Amino acid sequence: MLEEFFDYAKKHEGYIWLHWNMRDAKYGFEALEHRFKVHDETPFRIREPFRCDLARLLVELYGVNYIGHPRLEMLAIKNDIGILDFLNGEEEARAFNDKRYVALHRSTLRKVDIISDIAFRAVDDTLATDTKRKKIYGNYLASLMKKVMEHPLYSLVCLLGALASIAGIVFFLLQ
Repeated sequence: MLEEFFDYAKKHEGYIWLHWNMRDAKYGFEALEHRFKVHDETPFRIREPFRCDLARLLVELYGVNYIGHPRLEMLAIKNDIGILDFLNGEEEARAFNDKRYVALHRSTLRKVDIISDIAFRAVDDTLATDTKRKKIYGNYLASLMKKVMEHPLYSLVCLLGALASIAGIVFFLLQ
């Protein structure tokens, strides 16, 4: 499995690897590399600039108290993202010890779906968190202005307003 992973990683060099808390030697990319080296293999190294820790990004975006712990599970619940087959760390360890590998596989797939859904919602600003919008965007007026300015219609309205102003000036000058 590790050999397949590192072959895949090598074939996708230069891609961004979105992950959830895979940043230390116990659970992160380094742990995978170490396990591969134990089998006298040389892992392909996914360099740090290509690793994107969504868990850390969400803290930067929404603040440290944006959701309770465990964050991944709590975010899924708050956003009505299904958690069928989701196993927490303790449950995964028990499933591994009980050789329930299908349950582990389903849990991993569920977590990939959850992480993907959370990332898309964060990008399109529909992710529900415990952080108040004022903390994210500032006061109401600043928040409203930011939203308006980001909207595609804003550009159109500004363009039409500018054209109307120019037309008014030209009309005034021609009289």
